[in-house]
Amino acid sequence: MSHNETGRQCVNQFFHQSGDIIGAALSGSAQLQHPDGSGLRLSAPVSGMRLVVRDDWQRDQVALISGGGSGHEPAHAGFVGAGMLTAAVCGELFASPTVEAVLAALREVTGDAGTLLIVKNYTGDRLNFGLAAERARQEGLKVEMVIVADDVALPDNPQPRGLAGTLLVHKIAGALAAGGADLEEVTAVARRVADSSSTLGMALDVGRHPGKPREPRAPELGLGIHGEPGATTLEFASHAGDCDVHALMDQVVTALIQGHSRKEAGGDLPATGHLLMINDLGGCSALERAVLLDEALAHPSLKALGIHAVVGPQPLMTSLDMHGFSLTLLPLDGLLEEALDARCAPRAWPGVQRVVPLAHFTPRQEGGRAVQDASTLAERARAKADCQARAAREGRARVALPGDPQVEQRLRAVLEVLLASEVDLDRLDAISGDGDTGTTFAGGARAVLEALEDCELACGDSGELMTSIGKQLAYGMGGSSGVLLSTLFTAAATRWKTQASEADARAPASLGQRWHEALDHGVGRMQHYGGAVRGDRSLLDALLPALDALQASMQGERVDWAAMARAARQGADATAEMTKARAGRSAYVPSSHLVGHNDPGAEAVARVFEALADAAEEAAG
Repeated sequence: MSHNETGRQCVNQFFHQSGDIIGAALSGSAQLQHPDGSGLRLSAPVSGMRLVVRDDWQRDQVALISGGGSGHEPAHAGFVGAGMLTAAVCGELFASPTVEAVLAALREVTGDAGTLLIVKNYTGDRLNFGLAAERARQEGLKVEMVIVADDVALPDNPQPRGLAGTLLVHKIAGALAAGGADLEEVTAVARRVADSSSTLGMALDVGRHPGKPREPRAPELGLGIHGEPGATTLEFASHAGDCDVHALMDQVVTALIQGHSRKEAGGDLPATGHLLMINDLGGCSALERAVLLDEALAHPSLKALGIHAVVGPQPLMTSLDMHGFSLTLLPLDGLLEEALDARCAPRAWPGVQRVVPLAHFTPRQEGGRAVQDASTLAERARAKADCQARAAREGRARVALPGDPQVEQRLRAVLEVLLASEVDLDRLDAISGDGDTGTTFAGGARAVLEALEDCELACGDSGELMTSIGKQLAYGMGGSSGVLLSTLFTAAATRWKTQASEADARAPASLGQRWHEALDHGVGRMQHYGGAVRGDRSLLDALLPALDALQASMQGERVDWAAMARAARQGADATAEMTKARAGRSAYVPSSHLVGHNDPGAEAVARVFEALADAAEEAAG
């Protein structure tokens, strides 16, 4: 809603004032058949998940799953159908879907041939899809994952974003899977397409969130599909509100070619040239798209590169109604061309069009001018209450799970510290992020505490305890930190359990050695999906020193909690001197906002180890 000069409210978006906008959008699309007669199935609203699955899927080929936050329509649900995606997992607006939703999709579609997850390179997507893949493998499912990072806006960015190039991976991998290729081949080709695609976007202004005014912004080059600030603010001559499209396209193409040339795959021009995809970010008219196409095809650098095929211009991966576009380049060979040309069912895929020389004719003008060609939170709460009521009727006792009072006491100490630190951590995060670290960690603490109170944690079995904590954090913590820590505990639990089966083949390890090996493995998997390393100004800067202290102080069955707490505190305090963050939202924050303030995630980890040390000292005293 907005207001006109008389103060009256004006409707300017076709959205519900309240209710499930995303669910309504998916519901409408799922009621239409594809041209081949196939259609879609949606997960029941009561599940709290938004899964879109082919209704003709037989589990006899490699399945493809993609997804992410909503607001990018038609991506990704619009590309579910024969020859492209088997399923899409949709999150809230600009928010990654949950681990449980991705895992549910894997269970629904994965057959003997396995499943490939195609994931855009955003922290939340990497973490949630990555942890789901780990858990699916624990269940015996055959799963591979390809991460698409085609953004070339920032040359020094260690984690380029996943943009519209993701759709080319969908199409090519989908064609190979439909042709009977195995998971290894589909994954290899998908990874090659992901690694060789280059995308750059620009916009005159950003998209409007439902019910909110548009944020005033100058035209930007290299902005993200969530409205993240661009790499460069554009300045060009305008007349009566219209920009110089020729000059604008020149800046976009020049930067795109430079970024593409930096990629190893972009060094040699394939014999068949390149594909160009022109993606409307959501707010361009059909007339504007046609002008952009003409300017792109006429650009000398793209002509020299050899543009032999075009996808678009169409809205393919949008950012609500962002008034902008992106260009994607993909080097072609015979295999990729055949896959791109293969038929597919989804209506949102516009097909590939060959580029031919422009042809003119002179119309006859005899006697006159020639005529010109013309969804569900309450239902989930009820389901949980029913489950708890059944457990009460069955008389579940605390002794049903192995217990350890000392472990439970230390766990409670950690949870109490995190709950008490909520305001402090939120305040610290507001300086360098979005002000929710304390809320996030407290949410995880409440989820674990609830499980503890409900007798659902096996405090006397370290492997099962870590498995349960991992599940609770994935469910109740939210945010990237929740998935990161859930990945840590899940992977650490897996390693702890395998240690028991390996014990017969080697000398028995001490308790400290077992803990260090399991946690080190868990941290490694967390880093694999999260992408952060020591010195990136993250929770790892407190966690890794604590593990180093554990390794240095291992003495039989004794763990030196005090040494670990000191190391974690020193690591957390050191983040206040780090002027550049390379992970999380603070990576986009100026250094002046970071200096003198601890990273909130590292501070939370330091407080956890201090609580453990205090509890250990109290128990010993």
